[in-house]
Amino acid sequence: MIRGEQIQINEDLESDEEVKKAFKPYKDELHSKINEVLCYNPRSLDRTESDLESSLGNFYADLCYQNADSTFYKEKGEHIDFALFNYGGIRTSLPEGLLRVENIFKLMPFENKLVIVKLSGAKTEELFDQLAKRSVAHPISGVQLELKNKGFSKIEIQGEKFDPGKTYWVLTHDYLQHGGDNMTFFKEPLELYPTDYKVRDAIIDHLKTKDTLFASLDNRFIKVK
Repeated sequence: MIRGEQIQINEDLESDEEVKKAFKPYKDELHSKINEVLCYNPRSLDRTESDLESSLGNFYADLCYQNADSTFYKEKGEHIDFALFNYGGIRTSLPEGLLRVENIFKLMPFENKLVIVKLSGAKTEELFDQLAKRSVAHPISGVQLELKNKGFSKIEIQGEKFDPGKTYWVLTHDYLQHGGDNMTFFKEPLELYPTDYKVRDAIIDHLKTKDTLFASLDNRFIKVK
């Protein structure tokens, strides 16, 4: 017969030295990895910097776009047209000072992986309609948007006017591609190109190549009268 006993985990529970000894190498290795310094951040970055864009969101979307587009072009011979992620996916700010791997885990605690989808013009129009309706600082890259009243007076993709008769390659991540955050226009794309590359890893790998993090607003999504 096997008997069990429920043990409450609290401050009264004495530590087991054998268990601590067994786990110490793993704890030390994890501590070393999570505290690795990536680069210097000259100012605190927050997703709430302005109504429709943030330096943090621009930085995040641009680095993912540049990384994914380079690989996608080598394999498919086509460029990704633009990138869209979600405001809610940025979970915290990046502090001023030395950035460590731990900061990026807090920023992106999810295991989301980058995916590229081919959308019809109609689905792409649906995407922009939702951006106009929600009017929040979703991280975007490769597009220039001007919001007038409740619709767009200007939509440019890679410097060219949006054409509803064309198809577009759009970079996002798998959570949104499955319809997360009500982005249902991603759910049934014309083509789907998944990657095995996590968003968090893309950020960490990028910052490892930099001495200093540079991020700024550039009016890629603005309101006009």
